[in-house]
Amino acid sequence: MTCRAWVAVGCWLIVLGGGVYQLIDHRFTPGPSGTPEQTVDPSGRTRLVMFVHPYCPCTPASLRNFGSVLAETGCEGRIYVVAGDPASTPNGRAAAGLAGAESRADIDGAVARQFGARTSGHVFLYAADGRLLFEGGITDGRGREGESPGRRAVMVRVSGKETAPVSFPVFGCPLF
Repeated sequence: MTCRAWVAVGCWLIVLGGGVYQLIDHRFTPGPSGTPEQTVDPSGRTRLVMFVHPYCPCTPASLRNFGSVLAETGCEGRIYVVAGDPASTPNGRAAAGLAGAESRADIDGAVARQFGARTSGHVFLYAADGRLLFEGGITDGRGREGESPGRRAVMVRVSGKETAPVSFPVFGCPLF
C-alpha cells in the first residue's frame, strides 16, 4: 500500500470515528431543564405530568413509557404538547391516544416554563397532596423505550416506598 493510500485510510477512519462519537454523544446527552414547580394544587390522586415537543423524534419512546406507567399505577396523567394544534402533529396525536392521559395544548410554552420543563419528555410526579416527588426523564437515552432509572424511580414513589423528591436527566429535543 502506498503512503497516499495509508493517509486516505487514516483520514477515513478519523471521520468515521468522529461521526460515531457524535451519534453516541447526542443519544446520551440530556437536554436542559429549569427549576421545577415544587407544589401543585392537591388533586387527591398521584399526578403524572409530561411536556412534549410536537415533532421530537425521541418523544414517542417517552410517551410509550409514560403510558405504561399510567397503566401500571392508575395515576392521573396529563400531557402538555407545546403547539397551537397538537392534533395536527405526530406527537400530539400519540399523546391524545394514550389511555388514562389528558392531552392539552401549551400554545406558547407558558405552562412548560412554569413547571421548569425545557426538554421534550420532561416528566413530573406529584403526590396526592401536591408535593413534587420526581422530575426528569423516564428513558435512559434519546428514543430508548423500556426500563430506565427514571422510570423505576417514578414507580417506587408511586408505590409509597420512597417519598424523597428525586431528579433524573431528560433525553429529548428542546421544547423552545
